[in-house]
Amino acid sequence: MDITNRRAVRNRAAEALAANPGDPKKLALIYGGSIALLGLLSSVISYAVGLRIDDTGGLANLGLRSILSTVQSVLPMAVSIIVLFLGFGYQSGALKMARRQDCPPATLLDGFRRFGPVLRLVLMQGVIYLGLLLAATYLGAQIFIMTPLANDYMDIMLPLLSSTSMLDSGVTLDAAMLESLSRALVPMLFIVLALFLAAATPILYQYRLSTYALFDDPGRGAIAAMRESRAMMRHNRFQLFKLDLGFWWYYLAEAAVMVVAYGDVLLPMVGITLPWSETVSYFLFYVLSLVLQTGLYYLFLNRVNVTYATVYEFLRPEPQEPTKVALGNIFEM
Repeated sequence: MDITNRRAVRNRAAEALAANPGDPKKLALIYGGSIALLGLLSSVISYAVGLRIDDTGGLANLGLRSILSTVQSVLPMAVSIIVLFLGFGYQSGALKMARRQDCPPATLLDGFRRFGPVLRLVLMQGVIYLGLLLAATYLGAQIFIMTPLANDYMDIMLPLLSSTSMLDSGVTLDAAMLESLSRALVPMLFIVLALFLAAATPILYQYRLSTYALFDDPGRGAIAAMRESRAMMRHNRFQLFKLDLGFWWYYLAEAAVMVVAYGDVLLPMVGITLPWSETVSYFLFYVLSLVLQTGLYYLFLNRVNVTYATVYEFLRPEPQEPTKVALGNIFEM
């Protein structure tokens, strides 16, 4: 099988799913349902804690408000970490599906079982992208300042930076000025985003297979997995990009689900008023998006991810047999 033959890659993945001895869709359903349930619980608890904070006043309840505020801040982060490791567990399951191996629901815990290597993989890739973002921000700001796009920004900032204006008590950063400043910086944000995407996209594809490499060998660490992915993706990044384009319908459906989640914000922007409170609207559209996301995962998640796992199966190097050296030749080496 040739990776350039995208139809053959997708057919191989479909055959692996059809021949799987277990129920691959069950794993996708449990994964999608777990994410939806965790997200909903986090939102409900955060909302309830917020109501409790509003009802808690006075110096006597200062400690309680501090605790509740901490819970409200930490809970979404904790849920995000759990979802992250569940996602790695699902990727482990996708690799097993590509190999026509059974994937029981406990497979979703594989990410937690390899907590250390998975965490190091996430952190190292995060540091890479953070460095690229900082570099893009610095370079983007320089480009922005040197172009006519910065004229509105300079018109606002120059009076503030002049010595006479700084001593003038009449010049203040009020809400209107801050809003104007934010609008003036919008072109810079687009420049930074373009630079970041241009630099990060090749890196993203370079390490796309690192998760599969990590779970393929229990003794392999994060650095070795990234090195293995980089070796496999050499001269293959554009081919994987074209494979991504073949799943445009799936990524479009994911984007549509995200739009549904913000229906309570988007509909009033186009003049549609809903006959209930903002809280009801928020939870209504959020729950609807979770249901749609779970259905999307149940129907198509395996099809997409097993295709990428099949690419890994094709590109990974064959295990080499250990070289046997005759005892009499040891001292000649």
